[in-house]
Amino acid sequence: MSGLHSTIERSFRRPARSARAAVDMRERHGGRRMSAGITIAAAVLVAGHFAHLLVTAGAYPAGRDPWAAWIALAVVLAGGVVSRLFSPRMPSWVYLALFTALAVPVGLDLVATQGLLHLGVAPTAAAASAVVLMPVTTLRGPRVPVVVAGVVGAAIAIAALLQLPAAGPLVVVGVAVAVSAVLPVVVAALAIVGFRRLVGRELDLSLVQSTVQTPRSAVGMRASEELARLDFDAESLLEDVGSGRLPIPLPTDAALRAGALAAKLRVRLIEGRSDTWLKHAVTESAYLSRRVTIDDPDGDAGVLAPAQRDGLLLTLWLIAGERRPRRAAGARVVVRVRSEPFDDDERGPLAIEIEVSGVARRHLDPAIWDALGSLGSHEVVSASDSIRIELVCPVDPNAPAAASAPRSARTRGR
Repeated sequence: MSGLHSTIERSFRRPARSARAAVDMRERHGGRRMSAGITIAAAVLVAGHFAHLLVTAGAYPAGRDPWAAWIALAVVLAGGVVSRLFSPRMPSWVYLALFTALAVPVGLDLVATQGLLHLGVAPTAAAASAVVLMPVTTLRGPRVPVVVAGVVGAAIAIAALLQLPAAGPLVVVGVAVAVSAVLPVVVAALAIVGFRRLVGRELDLSLVQSTVQTPRSAVGMRASEELARLDFDAESLLEDVGSGRLPIPLPTDAALRAGALAAKLRVRLIEGRSDTWLKHAVTESAYLSRRVTIDDPDGDAGVLAPAQRDGLLLTLWLIAGERRPRRAAGARVVVRVRSEPFDDDERGPLAIEIEVSGVARRHLDPAIWDALGSLGSHEVVSASDSIRIELVCPVDPNAPAAASAPRSARTRGR
């Protein structure tokens, strides 16, 4: 049974309902403001490139049309705005059509300005075509817009370098225009990636901290979602039997389905006897679940007070949840929770051991020691690349014993 439980723990994915809630929170957690800010910045840069065209328009020789590329870009932008109004998520076909259509203003502008760099004429619509990809980084991810902007910037730079013999030092202007096409998109992409990482971590921490105030035997998101699904399947089966759609005795396939439901319910009931807030908090965290292992067979962590729970959870988060230098990226944490022997039917203090491997003490956040102070007294044993923290946590002596094993058996096991 423990093997089945560990398999479920390792394969955990945040339930769809909880994942949708997290996405909605992320979009409202300043995401729209950042998207609006990037869009405004892109509009200002596009206006700057258009102003550059107005300044240099008189230098275009006869037969060169500087406006065709901008008209094509305006058409592409209008199509993108309309599609955004009707479909906020931007379907894949619109996404691909936008990138394909941008090749038109880029090509027209490069043809119109080729060989004119010695006159101070550089591409403007081509650079603006790359800049308009800044808002796209907020919709479908930054990687593809950065690549496309890089291709446009490379085309502008190559067109400028080919004019080196005639343009001389003015080639710098063409290269600068190429950089102005790529750099804003890269900056926007970095801002989006950093923002999403920050918000994702804060949301994960908030969802995990919700377990601090839960009762000792409460189920987590994984268990509640699974129980809801099992309950629905069981009700459907009973309804089929009650309405006569399924005869008694049950057909073979229906009997197998009923047996599978019963087995899953028994698994959940057995797991729930030792599952505590700590197990749920670690299992359901996208950051802690990959690095933290909980060894609490009797569910003793459930008797910790809310302040102690918060201190322990913050400690684990600061050790395993924070981004670290590459040399300390492989930190692994094992938390062992044991109850001290009982005296006169009263619960003794909890002994918690936190074993950290793959990271030295000097790389830990100093706030960890303040968080440990809310748990109780602690001792630290340090090595070159590992740490062992031994805690003695006072708890309510009248707290009920864990239900997963008899008192006498647990005491003899120590």
